[in-house]
Amino acid sequence: MSQQQVHSHGGTISVVTTERGLPVSLRLDAVELDKPPQQLANEIMALCRLSAARAQVARRRELIERGFSASVIRGLNLATEEELTRAEEDALGDEDDLPPTWKVSV
Repeated sequence: MSQQQVHSHGGTISVVTTERGLPVSLRLDAVELDKPPQQLANEIMALCRLSAARAQVARRRELIERGFSASVIRGLNLATEEELTRAEEDALGDEDDLPPTWKVSV
């Protein structure tokens, strides 16, 4: 399974993780270093969870397509679609969180 970068909402943080969420690459723009350490750590961890959830859901879909039984897949403890949705909301927020300038009609 190929690993893809996951970016923060503003694109100033990016991570690549294993399927289980272990970070193998981290990129921070300098502006991120102005944040309180706990806030930055929380954002990085949320992105790691999102990366892992995306990889696990992709693995789950692959196994279903290949005909593996639900009990075998369940035993692998892979993220579900619902868990992926929660991870996306935690890491990226929802569209209501967009800056006001992004909501202006053109």
